[in-house]
Amino acid sequence: MNNQLDQEEDSNLEEYKALTSTLLSFYNFNKWEYEELIKPRNIKQASLSEQELELIPWYPKHTSDLEMTIGINEEFTKTLAMNIAADWGVSSNPQEWAACSNSDYDKVRSTLLQLSREWSTDGEKEREITFGRIIKELNYRYPNEKERQNIKILVPGCGLGRLVLDLVKEGFWCQGNEFSYHMLLTSNFMLNHCKYANNYSIFPFVHKQSHVIKRLNQLRPITIPDVNPLSIHELAAKNPDIPYGDLMSMTAGSFVDLYGPPNLMYSETYTSDPVANQFRNENFERFDVVSTCFFLDTASNIIDYLKAIFHCLKPGGTWINFGPLLWHFEDDAQTHFVTKQLSKGGPLQSIPTIMK
Repeated sequence: MNNQLDQEEDSNLEEYKALTSTLLSFYNFNKWEYEELIKPRNIKQASLSEQELELIPWYPKHTSDLEMTIGINEEFTKTLAMNIAADWGVSSNPQEWAACSNSDYDKVRSTLLQLSREWSTDGEKEREITFGRIIKELNYRYPNEKERQNIKILVPGCGLGRLVLDLVKEGFWCQGNEFSYHMLLTSNFMLNHCKYANNYSIFPFVHKQSHVIKRLNQLRPITIPDVNPLSIHELAAKNPDIPYGDLMSMTAGSFVDLYGPPNLMYSETYTSDPVANQFRNENFERFDVVSTCFFLDTASNIIDYLKAIFHCLKPGGTWINFGPLLWHFEDDAQTHFVTKQLSKGGPLQSIPTIMK
């Protein structure tokens, strides 16, 4: 009994560290940006002669402009950190949060770029090609809008939650699943704390210094979100027969751990945790549709992903996939949650063969 309690305490402590270190990376992101962007530029400027500085008279002003963008990004990332800390019942004092790593800060940087894809007008064309095709296919398969609330859709690796929201707006019951705390916390903020469209301005491109035609491209802001996530309540008023407020849910954790079958090999993405095991059992043949978008190639073991999809789909259910097979762990021989030689990804023609 004591052993089990100790394991639960250790698990809770690890979860607290993971959560609060992520919060701290958002809260102190401005300091990291300064160290990454401004400090090196100041050092380089100080090393130049007066004659060299005369060749680049714009350089000091550009550095000053970059510093200004860091301050505006800070307003967003700190607001996010404090709101999410309150949501999760965590101390509002960042000094009590766990330390974060350089990679945590880099994930904030990539999260800001992902915000431009999912939640700004900049990403509209890309979303039409990706999310739009999935939505179009589902609307074709289920043309009766009032009956869509009975169609259960799972979106593994849902990122910042935009596809989940868009499917709910079409009337589907949709559950998003995400493993990354950075993505989870940001999607939580976007879906629950943005009061109107274009609520925030951020500068996601300031770290992009290569292949930039104009310096102003680096300083280009975006406004987020391009739509008001809370407008879903307006849809409910127009369509009282569709319970929009009850159609969306999110889960935090590994896809195979929460939705896979009970007989996979234990690894960092598949555990013996009793809560996860119960959730796996509850998700057996639960979903009418599994929609994977830019997700399949995140597998360290593609077979585990396919088994999990098969396990949680109802008999005769539909799997819709969109995205490349740019295997994330292809050249990483040190990936510690690759548990068997079969874990390597394969060419596209191998996947249907495995599925048979």
